[in-house]
Amino acid sequence: MIKYKHSTGAEIGSFAPFPIREEIVLTSVSLHGIDPGDVVVLHIEIGWSNPGTFDMGELEVMLKKDDPHGETVDWSLESCFVSAVTRLECRMTGGLPDQVYYLCVRSAEGLAVMNGPYRLEGRVEA
Repeated sequence: MIKYKHSTGAEIGSFAPFPIREEIVLTSVSLHGIDPGDVVVLHIEIGWSNPGTFDMGELEVMLKKDDPHGETVDWSLESCFVSAVTRLECRMTGGLPDQVYYLCVRSAEGLAVMNGPYRLEGRVEA
């Protein structure tokens, strides 16, 4: 049973595509009413592309808890030839009654362009 749900992000075409290099926060969700036995489910969707300067595009996706520079609770390295829509799910049990999760991305070599959509959805399930 879903106790609480929060979703944020941006649709494709709602912003100008931009290059990714240094770590940035795309969006965040606040979840409330978390009990020790509850399951927190986080769904990620990110539309991005290879800037065309290399054969392969590369994007690091990180979920951070409580602070944009806080604990990394999930990490993934994604790659694509032309463009991709990355979809990831992270599940964890319990936590503090109120939690904030941040969707962060980085491409240290500048191998990614954010073109959307991007979305972070968080759910608290009893």
